[in-house]
Amino acid sequence: MERVIVLKEGAVVNEVPLEAKKLSIGRDALSDIQLKDFSVSRQHAQLIRVFSDYYVEDLGSTNGTYLNDRPVTKHMLKHGDLLRVGNFSLRFLTQEAVKEQVDPKEEMDKTVLIQPQGKKSKRVAQTATGRKVMPKTATVRFSSGPSKGHSEKIERSLYTIGRPGSDVAVIARRPQGFFLLHIGGDRYPKINSQEITSTKGVQLQEGDVLEVGENRVEISFG
Repeated sequence: MERVIVLKEGAVVNEVPLEAKKLSIGRDALSDIQLKDFSVSRQHAQLIRVFSDYYVEDLGSTNGTYLNDRPVTKHMLKHGDLLRVGNFSLRFLTQEAVKEQVDPKEEMDKTVLIQPQGKKSKRVAQTATGRKVMPKTATVRFSSGPSKGHSEKIERSLYTIGRPGSDVAVIARRPQGFFLLHIGGDRYPKINSQEITSTKGVQLQEGDVLEVGENRVEISFG
């Protein structure tokens, strides 16, 4: 499913899945994507789905709508495009959801994996039926970067790592768990020293070590 990541001054403020055929963008409280700032018109722009593609259309806004720093009236979007609406930036991301068909009987017969002693055992918890138990809370601990030695519990749906104008990633809390997404910068983030270039984000596991620019972070689940 396509989605937009909303940023203001380099910080992520919202993540909006594009589920409807038309979504309004503006300062008005009835907007599907409300941007509370007087640099944004009440009815500023809209996103329209045509078959499998999304288009952005400016609605005669005062300050205009910009796509990758160019003013547009109507234009098709592609993965990674950056919209500028007033003082906000909206990163357009495409996501291909791959659903595996699982036989319910086979699911019931799954054996629970027991981790050896001394190793982390929370990577993905399972019940006796094989059903995954998704973590509800997470804590990040910085081992390098400006916040070295600092730990913080993730209490919001989007947690930003990095500085505006540099390498930036976000940890997004979704019903399926916690995911790492690349937002900005020339270098992709890494998980356990592996560069992450996935367009739909990568689900995080207990003890994963994240590298975003100068920041090195370990994540654990409560």
